[in-house]
Amino acid sequence: MKNKDVLLSICIPTYGVMEWMMPVLDSIYSQAADENLFEVVVTDNGNNKEFYDKMQEIAKEHKNLKYIKTESYSFLNEIDSYKNASGKFIKFINHRTKVNAGTIDYLINFVKNNEKEKPIVYFSNGSLNKRLIVELEDFDSYVRELSFYSSWSTGMAFWKEHFDAMPSHDGFNDLFPHTNILFDRKNEKKYIVDDNVLLEEIPVSHKNKGKYDLFHAFAVEYVSIILDLYRQNYISYETFESVRKQNFVFVRNLYYDFVFKKEPCSYDISNFDKSIEVFYSKKAVKNRIPFMWAKRVLKKILSFKKKK
Repeated sequence: MKNKDVLLSICIPTYGVMEWMMPVLDSIYSQAADENLFEVVVTDNGNNKEFYDKMQEIAKEHKNLKYIKTESYSFLNEIDSYKNASGKFIKFINHRTKVNAGTIDYLINFVKNNEKEKPIVYFSNGSLNKRLIVELEDFDSYVRELSFYSSWSTGMAFWKEHFDAMPSHDGFNDLFPHTNILFDRKNEKKYIVDDNVLLEEIPVSHKNKGKYDLFHAFAVEYVSIILDLYRQNYISYETFESVRKQNFVFVRNLYYDFVFKKEPCSYDISNFDKSIEVFYSKKAVKNRIPFMWAKRVLKKILSFKKKK
C-alpha cells in the first residue's frame, strides 16, 4: 500500500491493555471498510509481552496496521501516533473506545468531501447533545462551541498537512498534548463540530484510568490553556468565561464522585484544596454538594418507581 493512497489514519496510543484494545481493533476490522484507504497506527508505551505478541499476529493479518513501541511518557504517546501516521487525515481513537458500525466509511467520506478545503473539525460524539453538524466561521466561536469538551482528546481529528506544518513537534503540553494541535490554527474560515455518535466507550472502572493529579489537570492546567488563548487575543473574554464556568460543573462532579462519595479511582486527588482555589473556590464547590446529592437520590427513586 502506497502512502499517497491512504486517506485516513486511525491513531490509537496505548500502554498495552489487552481487554481494552482487542475490542477496539475488532470494532474497526469488523466493518469491512476498504483497507487500502485507511491505516491503523498503534503506539505502545507499555510493557506487556502478551500484548506485543498479539499485535504481531494482527499485523500479519492486516497489512494496514502499524504497531510501534515507544518510550514517550504518559499522554505524549498520543503525539507519537500522529508522527507515525501517513494518511491525509488523522483521527484519534481512545484505546477504551470502540468504533461504531459505519464509522470508518463515514470518516473516509469526510476526507473525500473535504480534502480540498481542509476545514478544522472536532468530532464531539454526542457530548454536546445536538447530534448534528455545526459550522462556525471563526476560532472564538469554535472554542465556545466546544466548551470544556476541548479538554478531551476523544474528538480529535485533523489534517496531516496541518500537523506537518506546525512550527515544532516538541513542547507539547504533558497533560493535554492534543490542545497544541486543536488550537493551532486560529485564522481559518471554516470550523466544524460534528456531534454525531461515532464511538462507544468501553465501561471501565476509574480504578484503572490513570494516576495523574486530577484536580490540577482539570481545575488548573486546562483552564490555564483557555486563559492563554484569551491573553493572546485569540478568544473573547466572554468565551473564556463561558468555558471556565461550564468546566466548573465538570470539576464539581469530579469532587462529588471522588472526594465526597469516595468512589474508588486511580487518580491523585490529594491536591483538591490547593488546585480549586486558582480559578474557582472550595466554598462554591461544597455549597452545591447537598443539592447534587438530593438531585441524584431523587433521580434514583424516580428510576426505581419507573421500573416497578
